[in-house]
Amino acid sequence: MRCRYPLLALVLAIGTLAFAEDADDADVSSKATTISSADFLKPPPGVDSKTFTVAQTSPQVDVTFFAGTKDRGKGTLWSSWGDGCIAKNGKYYTSIGDHLGIDASCYVYEYDPLNRICRRVVDVLRAIMHMLGFYGHGKIHAGIHEAADGTLYFTTYWGKPKEVDAAFTKGFPGSLMLRYDPKSGVTENLGAIVPKQGLPASFFDSDRQLIYYHAVYKGDIAVFDIAKREVKFHGGGDSSAAHRTFFKDAQGRVYFSGADGLNYYDPDTNKINAAKVRLPASPGAKKDNTLRAAAPRPTKSGLVYGMTAAGEMFAFDSKSASVKDLGPNFAGGQYTAVMAISPDDKYLYYAPGAHGGGSKIGAPIVQYNIATGQRKVLAFLAEPLSQQLKWQIGGTYNLQIDPKGETLYCTFNGAAPGARSPFGKPAVVVVHVPASER
Repeated sequence: MRCRYPLLALVLAIGTLAFAEDADDADVSSKATTISSADFLKPPPGVDSKTFTVAQTSPQVDVTFFAGTKDRGKGTLWSSWGDGCIAKNGKYYTSIGDHLGIDASCYVYEYDPLNRICRRVVDVLRAIMHMLGFYGHGKIHAGIHEAADGTLYFTTYWGKPKEVDAAFTKGFPGSLMLRYDPKSGVTENLGAIVPKQGLPASFFDSDRQLIYYHAVYKGDIAVFDIAKREVKFHGGGDSSAAHRTFFKDAQGRVYFSGADGLNYYDPDTNKINAAKVRLPASPGAKKDNTLRAAAPRPTKSGLVYGMTAAGEMFAFDSKSASVKDLGPNFAGGQYTAVMAISPDDKYLYYAPGAHGGGSKIGAPIVQYNIATGQRKVLAFLAEPLSQQLKWQIGGTYNLQIDPKGETLYCTFNGAAPGARSPFGKPAVVVVHVPASER
């Protein structure tokens, strides 16, 4: 039966949503707890210390748990899956989601390092005017990217993949692109730029103002032009594999894994080409040698550093089309989702064990010396944070370094002590690198 008053029905639906979320509008923020401990420098039992050194000076670590993460019923699993960004305003932006299906939601938070307060700035459920009872957006799986005008772009992703196909038949559009303006606080819904597809990974070319996405389940590459607000390229599903990471070379070509090695998209020709380059293998490893993490930019000498899904590090030289194997990233090779490079090209930073495995090796923050190949642990986070905060740290898909190379901003997944899953209670973890260690 058709509704005689469709406008009234819409108002009532929106009102129901607004009423349900009103309690969160007052203040969804939390303040950091600062931890200083010599125990950050103690390797856990069973970790082979012959393959790394440990810093001499313990860092200060600020931990902020997210406010507004209510239990939304069975299956609620607050977690963070996409990389964030440090904007020009000096603030760190990151995301979490509830991992649900129906009425699922995800949030963007702003962490201000001056007052050490983490504040929710975007509630996706409300920003897109979601109709209650329909399939929602349980994650932000790709990154948050700052455009030249200071606005932030990010895309949603689904939480319950087994429910997606049915959701499509009921009008679920797939991943949505949103644009948030930190100055005005306004969030704009730009819609599904690749309809009925999910966008789980991204890369931002700030020089050309292009955002690259892996689109699943078709496996396509999608390139979004911020200036023109349109998709510049969409295709290449038969040329991509793994669908998790990109990197850019000194010539502006953007690489990703294919079935037979690396392929790349050339923004000048708007085409995908085969690079005929393979990443180093890790015999016997559970994971493969597809691209999983990469530094966000080439060094001044033109090298790009990255890691395979098996945790093998490499340096890629696009001029010679060659790859140098740099060995396992840590403890025989750990699944690692994100890397940062210091502004002076001296160090790489990463946190091995992204999908929860980090806690089994002490949740190390690793500094890799590019010139010497030395792997140095700045802090083993797990035990001190467990003792002082009663928090079981998991792993991270989010790591940023400030423009001075002094501070690392991460969003770690975590849980209550003894929990079976390393997810459910994420937190912003800020590691202040001692001056003597950089």
